[in-house]
Amino acid sequence: MINTSNIILNNDFQTKNNNLLERIIKSKTDTSTRLFMVTEAYDRYNKEYYTISLTILILSSIITFIEALRLTIIEYISKDNNDKLMIYNITFTLNISLLVIGTIITILSSIIRFKNYKEILEGLKEAQTLLVNYKNKYSKQYYILDNINSQDKLYEISNKISDYDKKVKSINYFQYIENKNIIEYNERKIKFDLDIFKIKATLQNELERFSKIKESEFININNSHNLKLEELKNEKYKNINDIYLDKEEFKVDLLKKKKKLNDDAHDITIDLKRLASTDQSVI
Repeated sequence: MINTSNIILNNDFQTKNNNLLERIIKSKTDTSTRLFMVTEAYDRYNKEYYTISLTILILSSIITFIEALRLTIIEYISKDNNDKLMIYNITFTLNISLLVIGTIITILSSIIRFKNYKEILEGLKEAQTLLVNYKNKYSKQYYILDNINSQDKLYEISNKISDYDKKVKSINYFQYIENKNIIEYNERKIKFDLDIFKIKATLQNELERFSKIKESEFININNSHNLKLEELKNEKYKNINDIYLDKEEFKVDLLKKKKKLNDDAHDITIDLKRLASTDQSVI
């Protein structure tokens, strides 16, 4: 007799299992979206910080070069020419250049301090690390859930997923991202997912095309092999038929020889009988 209660329990467990798997996939997808936004924001701020820092470094090197050049030019002109006006003009021009470059460096340094790039980058890096960690935890629980058959284990994993969801949502990274950037990053995420889908589709098509080519080659090789096999079989059958034919021809020749021998024996017997009857008549 079939135990219907066990069937109901098994169906209920399978349904809960599937629902929890879908929930993990959804949470992992949401975490991936958050991770993409954090990564985009980190790359943007890091690029800005790197560009400004590199510009300050280059401008500082230019100031050092101009200062050394100014002293060298003034010293050279002072030896060969006592034209104070020329020295004044050169000094004035170089001083203005140094003043402008120094002002630019000051503005760039103020931008770095005002925007607080280091704190933003550290915060985004920390959020990025946490999101990667929880994304891996979702994957681990998905693998475990896909290989269990215990109701208690199901509840345990469900509680873990709920805890992961709370901690992921508590990761504060929106303070580093403006609303317009959120829209921009979401649009990039959609484009990124679409590009990944196209790449996977192209790869799948190429694999199918390659598989069909190899299958066609295998069929051709198999057909060629079968053709050769048929030729060998036909040749074998031909050889067997030739052997049977030679055997039958040998039998026919043997029968002919046997008949000839019988005829010769019969003629000899008749001649012997004729000789015997002749001898008797002479006696």
